[in-house]
Amino acid sequence: MSNNNNSKSKSAISLQESWASNLSDYILLRRQQTHVAYDAADAKTNDESKKVGKSEGSDLFTALFVILAAHLEEGHTVLTIDAADHEAPMQGQINGEEVTLYAWQQQLLEILATPIFALIDTQIKTQIDTQTDDDTTMEVSLFVLLDTLFAQREYLWAQLVLSNHEKETLIKRFDAITLLYQRLKNSDLSTFVHLIHEHTLFANINTNNDDNNYKNSLSKNNQPIVYSITESEKAKKSIITFWLHRTWQAEFNLAQHINHILSQQIVPLDIVVPENLNDQQIAAINVANNNAFSIITGGPGTGKTYTVAQLVIALQQATESRGDESEHIKFSTDSASLALAAPTGKAAQRMQESLQAALDDANVDLQLQEAKTIHRLLGIGRTGRPRYDAKNPLGENIIIVDEASMLGVELANYLVSAVKPGARLILLGDANQLAAVDAGAVLADLCHIPLLQPIHAELTESRRFSAESGIGKLATQINKAETNLQAIWQLLRQDDALNFQYVNTLQAESILNNQLKNSLSKEKIILKVSNNYQSYINKIKYLLESLVEKSMPESVKNTISSLMDVFNQFRILTAGHSGEWGDHYINNYLTQWHLTELELPLGQNTWFHGRPVMVLQNNYELGLFNGDIGFCLQTSDERNQLEVFFENKTQGIAVNLLNEEVIATAYAMTIHKSQGSEFDHVAITFDNSHARLLSKELVYTAVTRAKKQVTIYSTKHALEKAVQTPTERHTGLALQF
Repeated sequence: MSNNNNSKSKSAISLQESWASNLSDYILLRRQQTHVAYDAADAKTNDESKKVGKSEGSDLFTALFVILAAHLEEGHTVLTIDAADHEAPMQGQINGEEVTLYAWQQQLLEILATPIFALIDTQIKTQIDTQTDDDTTMEVSLFVLLDTLFAQREYLWAQLVLSNHEKETLIKRFDAITLLYQRLKNSDLSTFVHLIHEHTLFANINTNNDDNNYKNSLSKNNQPIVYSITESEKAKKSIITFWLHRTWQAEFNLAQHINHILSQQIVPLDIVVPENLNDQQIAAINVANNNAFSIITGGPGTGKTYTVAQLVIALQQATESRGDESEHIKFSTDSASLALAAPTGKAAQRMQESLQAALDDANVDLQLQEAKTIHRLLGIGRTGRPRYDAKNPLGENIIIVDEASMLGVELANYLVSAVKPGARLILLGDANQLAAVDAGAVLADLCHIPLLQPIHAELTESRRFSAESGIGKLATQINKAETNLQAIWQLLRQDDALNFQYVNTLQAESILNNQLKNSLSKEKIILKVSNNYQSYINKIKYLLESLVEKSMPESVKNTISSLMDVFNQFRILTAGHSGEWGDHYINNYLTQWHLTELELPLGQNTWFHGRPVMVLQNNYELGLFNGDIGFCLQTSDERNQLEVFFENKTQGIAVNLLNEEVIATAYAMTIHKSQGSEFDHVAITFDNSHARLLSKELVYTAVTRAKKQVTIYSTKHALEKAVQTPTERHTGLALQF
């Protein structure tokens, strides 16, 4: 293992997980101080006060807190333990003693130890190779991993180049693993449950299970971990679910608010259903029209936005302006009763464009108000707290949220709590897309909750992708529960809209038949990909000769809109940031290509004429939001006079006002960042190094960003792994209904 890889791994554990260990230490310290302050007996001697905080179960609290934090980083809101009474334990030797561990105990140890196993992967594999054979099971391998870790700790540590902080972090994690192992070995579930029940930092929601006042009071009890124990008589097992308190509160409140909205009585709108709607769309209109809360899901081109447009028309229609002599319907421009929102600025913009197009198709004269990000709609600023909530709700009568698959549980909770009594909330989205970057899988969860089935309408008939569309067929194949690899490869070989390009020359000729194009080197591939941006480069060259008219706002807006149209003809979507096929490397390569094409100085400045950029973080002062795309353009004959222009804005922003740390070059972007966008041609890049990130939802999301053409640059192994790996988010939202 190279020092480079070590460094990356250490950074991951230090930055993403050490906060949980530090926070649990702080909680235990405060607990100790409280005991000392209020218990005179404990305060008499230093020796006695030292014992407080090392009390029974503190090590268990630390371990579970760190495990839950690691789960949260991966998008899970809960940790679930399935412990069957009839389960046979595994036996093995660790640290020179025979040990018995049940599957649930191994699960906890494995989650806690995974970061260290990943750090010393090469060394541990060497140890395993000398101790095990090919028939070793996954359960036994954990015994071997732990035995190697405990026995070779100092040797393994010595193989890593560690800073003092990194070493301290690893030692704390190792100590947590050791204490949890000592706690669990040769133990049983009843002992584990007893420890949790007795610990003052764990809150049991099974107590007074139906008392919502009790549940709401949990926030006042200073118990950082919430748990629930249910018994499955059919499977004869106990199911224990753990939450970090804040996450549990968000799921609990979200369910309560949704139930409250559902209980609201609303008056159906008078809707004239267009003849061109299919039965699914008509059903979706009826669901949204007759319920205060509704969910409409469907893939690209299934008409979600067009369907919802019928509600907008009915809401906005001014009946007094109708005239029998006119075929053109005029509507009031008072759209204060309608809010359009999406998780990102780009998704909000696309939603408004689609809805406006649907209104135009219906011959409706109505200019919609600007669609907003959910953060902006709710007034979430630097503090992270919303201005609008249950006590100060939004004023709109209909709130339509697109790309709802991107909603994490906390943002969803803020959203539903701000809906005023009697208003409609409509969620639109594709439940097959990637789950939110934040913890939770709200849309997918809501679609599978039995209570909510009557208010969920699913659209499956796509108008963008016909029955003969290669992109549509590929998306369908990827979505199938049982992946048909042969059908996927056949599509990639035979459909003109699809192309697969090997990124590994050694595999190129031996795996698939000669209908697939020969593999090229990485440099040749990226150079070939660069040519897809030639139209954009030509446009940029023109704007270097004919500078943008800063003094003419409408001209600026039209210029940027035209430039965006050209830029959106093609986009590179990557699985992740790192590696040769990550967006960082590709953007660096294309930057040098861009500078060469325009004969600009190489490598002197991060800002240059024509640089496409993406905003990575909301900037409320400048009115920029996560996902916004802009273009750096020269605004005078001097090369250093550069401003960044964003779509639908009439003024540029000086480059020195933009923090380079929250701006990225946007020739290539991650698939996560592409959600809510559409491009004519999409190039998708990933290889075996992205294995941890790959899933069928990732590939499906990338493929469905394209309208006309998809090219996949990958290895056979990586693509097959991706389409056979469904994302599994562990959440507790369904338990709250």
